[in-house]
Amino acid sequence: MSTSDEISDPLSDALSEDGLDDIELVDEKPLSWFDVSAIGTGEMLFTAGWAWIVFIASSFGILWSILGFVGGVVIIHTAWWLYREMITAVPEPGSLQSYAREAGVFPLGTSYLVLYAPVYGAFMWLELLIANELFALLFPSVPAAIWPYVVLLPVLALNLLGHQITGKVQSTLVVITLVADIVLAICVFVLIVNADSFSLNWPSPTPITFLGFFTIVGLWLGIMAGIMEVQQVLVDEWKDFRRSRDIGLLSAAWQLWIRQLPLAIGILGSLPIAALVLMPVPTIGVVEEKFGHNPLFYLALIAMLVATYTTLSVYFMGMGKILALYSQQGALPRIIGRYSRRSVPWVAIIILAVFALIGVYIGDFTFVSHVLSTWSATLYFFVALFYLLMKRRKDLDRPLVARLGTPLAVFLLVVTAIVGIAIAATDWVAATTWAALVVVVVLYDMVVVPRTKRGALYRQQLLRRRTSAARL
Repeated sequence: MSTSDEISDPLSDALSEDGLDDIELVDEKPLSWFDVSAIGTGEMLFTAGWAWIVFIASSFGILWSILGFVGGVVIIHTAWWLYREMITAVPEPGSLQSYAREAGVFPLGTSYLVLYAPVYGAFMWLELLIANELFALLFPSVPAAIWPYVVLLPVLALNLLGHQITGKVQSTLVVITLVADIVLAICVFVLIVNADSFSLNWPSPTPITFLGFFTIVGLWLGIMAGIMEVQQVLVDEWKDFRRSRDIGLLSAAWQLWIRQLPLAIGILGSLPIAALVLMPVPTIGVVEEKFGHNPLFYLALIAMLVATYTTLSVYFMGMGKILALYSQQGALPRIIGRYSRRSVPWVAIIILAVFALIGVYIGDFTFVSHVLSTWSATLYFFVALFYLLMKRRKDLDRPLVARLGTPLAVFLLVVTAIVGIAIAATDWVAATTWAALVVVVVLYDMVVVPRTKRGALYRQQLLRRRTSAARL
């Protein structure tokens, strides 16, 4: 049976006859490495470069923070080894959905695809909170409440008009952040780091338990999981599939491994952690504490603001499509999937903007970080689970054949389960909140969606058992 025969049947005709075939998709050009790298640039600059690592080190010290980082790297690379194999076997967009479909647990994959939007919205909460502090440093006499809107509204307007940051503009902005970040790290190490602060911050202020170590790993995964999104965008958008699949991990991981960790360690060796945690923006604060408002201070400030705008733009571009796609499948109200004449999912983008602004009024960093850590641990748990369930299928055109795939998947299942337990033991409210979100979306997808006309038609198409990797 040909691909066209496989996906063409009376259901498709029913869509057309019912007027439900008006799905408009964005006609985008394939993205380059620089186009996509801003996703990691902004997120890592804010959440890794200062707050998240300082947050981890304030409880566990530099030594155990680095060891937890190594544990997170092992998990990330193990997950990607399985992930790239599943991408090769089933090279479809919406990968988690596709793998869960082939594994027989489609609603679970759908829930994690849909919940990417609020997860990245939570990252935007952090972005806007810090942008607020950055502008307050520049203009202390202006009421701080206006700055989140100053940051968000121009990016929102540009995306609604279809002027997304891509191509040469994106590359230029990324280069600015790369250069500024490297210069800042060098200056911090050469001019600010001192042996006394580094030694003081090196040991853990409290004893480290077995679960405590995995809590640190989980906190690292909370920021590392953003790398998975960069990887997937690279794979989906590059024309050269083999290159995009294999270079995805290295290029995305580079955002954190090479750039942000040295800067973060430099910050941690600059002042006692007790002083760092009191700074609204430690990356800027250590420079201001040492030199005042000198050129290095303004360089760091501008680089962070540029990263904020680029990351917000990619957030609207990427997450807007996810919400619109889910609406087109019938799982959300149809209006959310509306595109403008400029091929922009404008309703979804407005919803995302409102969600991002909500975070301006939520200041519980600990709760947000624990929710995101629970998300990342369970995300990799399900990557391993999907791999094992897909491995059992013998009728795929391209079976899963990754070297050591099964033992690595079992290892990933066990380790991420322990990480999830550790986070839950630390903050059961955050862990339960995430679990409840997943359950709600799964139940909605299983119970409500099949009962809608649009959802039923799409689900019958999507869930049709196939042996080929034909794109829908």
